[in-house]
Amino acid sequence: MSSVGVFREEEIDGRPFHIYSGESAIDSGDLALPPLQPLFLCPSLRLKVQEETIPFSEFLLNKTFPYFRTDQGFILYTTSPHFHNTDEQVQQHLLGSDSDDKICKLPVVPIFWCNNKEPDYDQFHCGACKESMLGTDYYLCLSRCGQMFHKECVESPPEIKHPSYPFLSFQLYAYPCYSQLCICCKLYLNNMMYHCPTYKLTMHPVCAMKPIPIFIDHPKSHPHPLTLFPKQASLLCDVCGLTEKSSPIYVCTRCVFVVHQSFYIYPTFCRKKVDNSCGAYNCKKCCDYFVHTRCALRSDVWDGVDLEGVPEEPEIIVEPFETIADGIILHFTHGHHLQLEISIVYDEDKFCQACILPIYEGNYYSCMDQCDFVLHEACANAPRKIHHALHPHPLTLKVSGKGKHYKDFFECDACSRVSCGFVYEVGDYSLDMRCALVSEPIDYKGHEHPLFLALDPEQERKATCQICQKQDHYLRKLNCIECDYVICFICATLPYRARYKHDKHFITFQKGKEGSDQIDWCEVCEKNLVDSSNEGFYECHDCCTTLHVHCLLGREPYMQKPGQTIMIEKNEIHILPNNTQTRPFCTFHDKERCPHKVVFVSEDEILCSYSLS
Repeated sequence: MSSVGVFREEEIDGRPFHIYSGESAIDSGDLALPPLQPLFLCPSLRLKVQEETIPFSEFLLNKTFPYFRTDQGFILYTTSPHFHNTDEQVQQHLLGSDSDDKICKLPVVPIFWCNNKEPDYDQFHCGACKESMLGTDYYLCLSRCGQMFHKECVESPPEIKHPSYPFLSFQLYAYPCYSQLCICCKLYLNNMMYHCPTYKLTMHPVCAMKPIPIFIDHPKSHPHPLTLFPKQASLLCDVCGLTEKSSPIYVCTRCVFVVHQSFYIYPTFCRKKVDNSCGAYNCKKCCDYFVHTRCALRSDVWDGVDLEGVPEEPEIIVEPFETIADGIILHFTHGHHLQLEISIVYDEDKFCQACILPIYEGNYYSCMDQCDFVLHEACANAPRKIHHALHPHPLTLKVSGKGKHYKDFFECDACSRVSCGFVYEVGDYSLDMRCALVSEPIDYKGHEHPLFLALDPEQERKATCQICQKQDHYLRKLNCIECDYVICFICATLPYRARYKHDKHFITFQKGKEGSDQIDWCEVCEKNLVDSSNEGFYECHDCCTTLHVHCLLGREPYMQKPGQTIMIEKNEIHILPNNTQTRPFCTFHDKERCPHKVVFVSEDEILCSYSLS
């Protein structure tokens, strides 16, 4: 039996497409199975068999795809997806002992087909590729694992010949790390994927099996039909002005016009020069605002809605507060009047309700009704609705975040920090106050040039923050277009100047290597400062006081709101001030006392960090 998946030319609504038609030959063996209704293995079983049977010698000989147990490991699928065409090793698993409750011994079954039911993306999560929003047809495993899978992930053969890359072979691999991007949908890949090691091209099974139009008729972009030209040639795209071997191209021979296929699906702007000979977008109101076509169509910039012929809606600005008198306002988040004051004496217990950071310096508003409600002047002036470069839709300011499994706090999508302060939201997307108020160009005091959100998703994923040295692909990053400086949102939004209760001067954030060689210990924990120098520290140049960032600000600086009660699932967690004469021992660190401003109390547990809950 051939295990290579193939495409055939067929029509959809009268238009020619390359359509995936399955393996080139299916042998049903001794059982007379209906040709259109084959039985398929559970992908969990296929992975388990391959994981247990791949020879270690293959790892030693093939360094491109290391053994599965390594952090960056690939594992090659070699078994057929068909239930009645399994190899000897799979059959041994199927016929093995019933004591192994992890083995799936029944074929998966289709649960709905042909788009006759829209999937519930909150409930569905493919057990093979780990993505939720790629396909519409699904299988269910009736055996031990009980997982749901995309139709394409279930039926995926060990090898596929893709019409966009006719001279290449894509093989099916398991890859348990989020570090690859699909060349089609630009989403991260995890576990099951098709990969071509020769050109390092990778696709989700769902993307790999999607119908491919042989012709594209897009009169808004070009007056003539465009023809698929899949050969991997280094042709310059007439729309974006770039060459990209990983993207198939469409051509118009009448006009000698070339365009990437990804132009129609490819989604912060690169800040590079716009070539006048290529296409670009410009603002009708601002004569000097231009954007590369490729940049404008990125998924984090454009929501995919064509607005040609749709008039712009006038934006209604709602002020965040009402001015009662000179220096007195009524903010929409608080029922009492707030009065403008100037910070003179540092009080570590006085913090802003919006960003949850202390009032270090400058103007702030405090409640005139003797309650503890305080806002930085900048936070009080924050608009109720913003357009942010991190998201294509406007975000609305709210007092607290709320999700499916938690209440009265949220996780910021730019820095991954949790906060119980104010939140800018749209749908499931959230930004904390510090990240939301970041606007380009960013004047970061730790760097001599302005910073921008100019990295494309692939560059951003690989970029390493030059402060904390993290390459976390979940963290959004800023970069300098004049040099190679990159900084993540966590480090960029740390207070550059802060106060420490036992020092009368301001202390300044320092990058690890900028500290004095003679100072090697933290004022609070009295531990070696060098151990965390990569993350930076705070220093008073007058008194030689040095502190770890977390010793000054806390492990979760935006959760330090005494008196707040948050909900995780059905569990209440109370945030209480840690101001007793004897600091309590942390439940998880029974030899250490909780050193921070607050403790997190859940039932009979006392925790020094929210993350431990």
